Amino acid sequence: MNYDEFPIDTEHALDNAVDLDKLYHALVQCFAVILCGYTAGRLGIVSSSEVKGLNTFVGTFALPAVIFTSLVHLDLSSVQWTFIAGVFLAKALVFFAVLGVTYVLPGHLSTARAGLYAIFTTQTNDYALGVPIVQALYDKVHPEFQSYLYLLAPVNLTILNPFGFICLELHKARSTGNGAPESNWFIGLKVLRNIITNPIVFMSMLGMVCNFAFNHEPPVLLFKILEVFSEAFPATALFLLGLRMVGKVQTLHGSALLVPGVLIGVKLVVVPLVLRQVVYNLLTVFPEHAASNGTTSVEAYSTFAFLYGTVPSAPGVFVYATSYNLDVELIASAMVACTFLSAPIMFISARLISLASIPKEDYQQVLDKFNTDICLVSLFACVWLVTSFLCQKNSRSRQVLNVFVVSLQSIGCVSHSRHTCVPY
Repeated sequence: MNYDEFPIDTEHALDNAVDLDKLYHALVQCFAVILCGYTAGRLGIVSSSEVKGLNTFVGTFALPAVIFTSLVHLDLSSVQWTFIAGVFLAKALVFFAVLGVTYVLPGHLSTARAGLYAIFTTQTNDYALGVPIVQALYDKVHPEFQSYLYLLAPVNLTILNPFGFICLELHKARSTGNGAPESNWFIGLKVLRNIITNPIVFMSMLGMVCNFAFNHEPPVLLFKILEVFSEAFPATALFLLGLRMVGKVQTLHGSALLVPGVLIGVKLVVVPLVLRQVVYNLLTVFPEHAASNGTTSVEAYSTFAFLYGTVPSAPGVFVYATSYNLDVELIASAMVACTFLSAPIMFISARLISLASIPKEDYQQVLDKFNTDICLVSLFACVWLVTSFLCQKNSRSRQVLNVFVVSLQSIGCVSHSRHTCVPY
């Protein structure tokens, strides 16, 4: 695809640029709360029974309230349905590609793993991480983008995920040794029942019905009640995400990282690229469905699709793995690594994408600032490594060499930061 045939309108470029300072603050805010949750669980401040209570509150009350209040106020006439279709088509391509590749692999668990892995690579953590990050980035230039997250997640839950659940239920029925195997009709009805009784799906459908019934203006009393639950969701969901990571970080080593590494690569690299490409092509082929500002709208939506693809996988996939007792440690490892790797990928992607809206004469200044940010992160990582090496009881010559190499890298980071930040 040749992007040059759609030149950027510099007059509107800043209207579609992401606010990187707000992105940095949002990432720090989100992951700070996640680390607080992990620390609380690691130190035993929050017990397992209390974690179950938080999980019930978030999944049954807070999150459905957030979805309902967002959908009931959404002006459906202004929704870019071509964008929604593009995201769904891109996710469907990745979903069935992962499903097919995993299914043809040898092994008696290939059917169940095909469904589980396909869900992992396409179901994103839209509400806990996606909403605050998108709100920080596009609150002023494209506030409607945040509402799209509440439309995209139910589409994934009601259309794509059932195919994964069918694979999981088929394997469960075939492996059941007691009595006659379940029929395909019974499995289909069970999956349909689970979808309908899901609080997220139910409140999504109820929100759409009330949107039409109240003309996206619900009663004030109803809105005020649900608003209390909605405001409690962000911090509680992020804190709960940190709690769920306790005891799962230890499995991130050796050959156990092979399959999680592939899944994370698909989720954080392949999915964003496919999303951007499909959305860009659809809005280009159907320009009458794009907004009035033409090329700028195409670039804005395709950029948003790319950033949306970098949001990590939802922790609900770990719940599915636990329910079916399938690759629990593997999914846990992948979820932890995917969550923390998504932060630098989102920041770097947003920084590179923003270069399109920056005058060429300012490239050097922007790159210097970006290099300084990278050096500061690298310096923090180097200090962490050196401290870890020095705190080990059995120091070996190889560890001393590692300390020496990391120390030189730290000096290089400090030198580069001084060169770019201190005028001569």
